[in-house]
Amino acid sequence: MSMGRAAVFAALLALLAPGRGSATTLDEAVALALNHDPGLRRAEAEQAIAQARVKEAEAGRLPTVAIEGSAASARTDFGHFFGFGRYDLTPRSAAVSITQPLFAGGAITAAIDQARAEDAASRSEQGATRLNLVADVAEAFVAVRVTEQALDLRRAQIAELTLVRDQAQRRFDDGASPRTDLDQAEARLAGAQADLAAAQGALARARARYHSLVGEDPAALEPVAALPPTPGSLEEATSRAEAANPQVAAARSRLGAAGASVRQAEAERLPTLGLVAQASTVSDQFLPGYRADGASVGVQGRWTLFSGGAASARIAKARAAERAAGAALDQARAATQEAAIDGWQALQTASAVTRASAAQAKAAEAALYSVRQEVRVGAKPTLDLLNAEREALAAHIGELEAHGAEIVAAYRLNAIVGR
Repeated sequence: MSMGRAAVFAALLALLAPGRGSATTLDEAVALALNHDPGLRRAEAEQAIAQARVKEAEAGRLPTVAIEGSAASARTDFGHFFGFGRYDLTPRSAAVSITQPLFAGGAITAAIDQARAEDAASRSEQGATRLNLVADVAEAFVAVRVTEQALDLRRAQIAELTLVRDQAQRRFDDGASPRTDLDQAEARLAGAQADLAAAQGALARARARYHSLVGEDPAALEPVAALPPTPGSLEEATSRAEAANPQVAAARSRLGAAGASVRQAEAERLPTLGLVAQASTVSDQFLPGYRADGASVGVQGRWTLFSGGAASARIAKARAAERAAGAALDQARAATQEAAIDGWQALQTASAVTRASAAQAKAAEAALYSVRQEVRVGAKPTLDLLNAEREALAAHIGELEAHGAEIVAAYRLNAIVGR
C-alpha cells in the first residue's frame, strides 16, 4: 500500500471508528456547551422571572397584613383653660390591619392563569434553546472532525504527488518522458498545496465556531460512532413535531396567556369585595395617661361604574392580542410542519448520499490502483495517474462530508421534533 493510500485509509478509520477514552465525545461537548452558552443562561434567567411572576400572581389570593406605628415628643400648653396647664407628652400609636380579597370578578384567577401560561411558554422556549444548541454543537463538532480528516487526506495527496513529480523528473532527466509530464505533475502539486491552504483556513473557522459554542478549543474529538435515534417515517416526524416541538408549545401557551389576559380585563367591569379587620391603640395623645383602643371588622367593596372607556379599551386590546396569539400559533404549526418535512427529507437525502459516496470512494480507490499499475508499466501516461489521484481524493473527501452531513441532519431533525 502506498503512502497516500495508507493515509486515506487511516483518515477514514479515524472518522468512523471508536476513539480513545481521552478524546472528547459529542455528549461531553454538548454538556460543556450547556454550561457555557450565554443564550441558554439568559433563557434560564427568563424562566426564573416567569416562575417568580407565578408566585406574585398567586399572592393575590392571600391576605395582606400591615402594621403601622408612631412615636413622638410633644409639649401641650392649655394656658390653665379648664384647669389644664402645660404638659410634656410622648404620644404613641400602633395599628394593625388585615385585608382578605373575597371577590375580584375573576381577575385574580385570570392573573394566575396568565402567569402560569407564560411560565409554560418560557419553559418551552428554554427547551427550544437547548435543542438548537445541541444541534449547533453537533454541527460544529462534525465540522471540526471532517475538516481535520480532509486536511489529512490533502497532506497525503501532496506526499503522493510529490513522489509522482519526482518520478516524472527522473524520467524526464533520463529522456524517457516528455517535459509535458513533468509540467503536469508540478501543476497538480501546486494546486494540491493551494487546496491544502484553503483546507487549513476551513479548519481554523470550524475550530473557532466550536470554541464559540463550547467554550474550549477542540483538542481531541472522538468520532460519532452512530446516528442518534430519529423518527422512523415522515408521518412520525410531522406528528412528533406537532406534539412536541417547543416552538409550537410556546405559541400554544402564549395563546392561553392571552385568553387569561382577556378575562382579567373583563373583570374590571365587575365589583370587588374584601374583608377588612383593623385594631389600633393610642396613648399619651392629648393628656398624660390618655389611652384609646379600637377594633373593627367589616367588608369593603368597590365598583367602577364609569372609567371614560378605559376598561373597554383594555378589553379590546386584550382580545386583539388573543387573536394575534392564535395567528402566531397557526404560523408556528405551519412552519414546524414544513421544517419537519424538510428535516426528514434532508436526512433521507444525506443517508442516500452517504451510501453513494462510500461506493464512489471505493470505486475511485480501485480505479486509482489500476491506473497506478498501468502507468508503472508504461501503458498509460502520467496525466491519467494525476487525474485518478484527484478523483480518488475528491471521492474520499465527499464520503467524509456526506457522513458528517448525515449526522448533522439527524440532530437537526431531532431538534425540530422536540427530541
